[in-house]
Amino acid sequence: MASNLNNSQQKGSDVFYDVCCSVCEEDGIHNEGLFHCKICFKTYCDECVKMHKKLHKDHAVSAKCDGESWYVANKVDDTIELCEEHTTERLTMFCEDHEQLLCHLCLLLSHRQCSKVFTLAEQAKSNSQRIPLVQVTKGIEKSQKRLKDMVDKGKDTIKSLKASYEQICEEILDERRQINENLDRLQQNTIRELESIHERLNNSIEDDTKRCLECISKLKIYGAKLKDNILPERTFITLRKCIDQTAAADSLLKSMLKNDGTDIKFQPNRELIQCHADCTDLGKIIIGDPQHNVDPNKIVSIEDKSEYNVQTATDKYTCAITGICTTSNGDLVIADCYNNCVKLLNQAYKVIDQVQLPTTPWSMCSISSFEMAVTVSKYNAHAVCKYEADALNGIHFLRVDDGKIIRKQVLKMNHACYGIAHVDAEVFVTSGTALYEYTMDGRLVKKLYEDRTRQARVQCTFIPLPGDDYQDQFSQLGVVLTFQDVDGTSTSAAPLRPLFRTQSRIEVYTNPQSGQDHPDL
Repeated sequence: MASNLNNSQQKGSDVFYDVCCSVCEEDGIHNEGLFHCKICFKTYCDECVKMHKKLHKDHAVSAKCDGESWYVANKVDDTIELCEEHTTERLTMFCEDHEQLLCHLCLLLSHRQCSKVFTLAEQAKSNSQRIPLVQVTKGIEKSQKRLKDMVDKGKDTIKSLKASYEQICEEILDERRQINENLDRLQQNTIRELESIHERLNNSIEDDTKRCLECISKLKIYGAKLKDNILPERTFITLRKCIDQTAAADSLLKSMLKNDGTDIKFQPNRELIQCHADCTDLGKIIIGDPQHNVDPNKIVSIEDKSEYNVQTATDKYTCAITGICTTSNGDLVIADCYNNCVKLLNQAYKVIDQVQLPTTPWSMCSISSFEMAVTVSKYNAHAVCKYEADALNGIHFLRVDDGKIIRKQVLKMNHACYGIAHVDAEVFVTSGTALYEYTMDGRLVKKLYEDRTRQARVQCTFIPLPGDDYQDQFSQLGVVLTFQDVDGTSTSAAPLRPLFRTQSRIEVYTNPQSGQDHPDL
């Protein structure tokens, strides 16, 4: 198996390129294509192009370093106006209901019931000021960097898998030396299982790496096209494809993060000597979590900071931002508890819409790419428990549509509503004294925890740890909540959301490690 890996590396099968050399690829070797013959319509590496020039001196050859004349860029440019689903049809419309570019077949087959379908000319004109090129360009650069980082992680993981594989082979041989000749059959079964798992994991990582590189290539090309002086329709198409590709990159990164750093381990069978005659293998090959050497005291540095004022003319008081969500197109929705409202900010952090709520909004969470939920409760400063039952208590579901905040639904609650989190089609709500689990239509699933002292101690939003069952977490950690004692001290297993943090601006920080912008509350 090790020899197979070596051969694979020598042939370059673990390296992916935008274009491979046509000649080398016929021999099963993957070398980068750096030159393209417009007559032969083939690409060549550094070595193969020399032979081509000798045989065909009159053929025009373009190089990858030529930029726009490189045939891959021209190929994407030629197809940018074509529908990705119906590849022979040109894009002519845009559906605002689904945020999708359409050809006439898309309209007939899937979007006949949509109410907001416009021609590209109309949409390009109406959106010329809504989609800032600078923001899209920054998004492309950030996505490219994150994808490149994920590619590097994938390569490191492949090396780790190989090292683990070789280590397990040694462990298998050590186990084999302790037993007799009857274990030959068991050894073969175990190594076969190891090879199968290693190959599957290795292929999965290589596939994800290839998809990352494809995203990087597309984002790079789209980013270059944004700088060209082209027709508004083509600009809009390019912008939409940039946004769609960035969203696809985020989705790819999320799926890859779930399997980031997958490792394999060998679990020996210690009872093998006594029962080897009845066994079918030497031990189980298990996929384990990697061991990360993380410094818990490492300081997270801030690379950049920008401040934006979100106070509006209708605000009676200084803003107190208690919740914030991001839509898929980069707009922000914030909850202002002092002014009892929710505000919509565009990508330039300008307030473009504002809706009033019946009383104080305490927290908010994302439900989907354009939907969010806000907890609303009346604050009684004179009560022993500040979060008492009131007719105004509830959860308000909002949707952002065409630069406006739309009220979708209100769920009335017979208790105060403070923290909120959305997990697997259910919402978790804290009341100041208890934690509740509800379905999306407002049906109570169960009361998960209650502080019977009635001292308003349960103040944070409950969010299960990734990949775990929240009930297991309760049994292992007691209660995964943040409690604030009467004297103001706090102990926490999750971040405590401040009740009143008065400010009228949004501060955006860039973490150089993640490359993501983080709005500060």
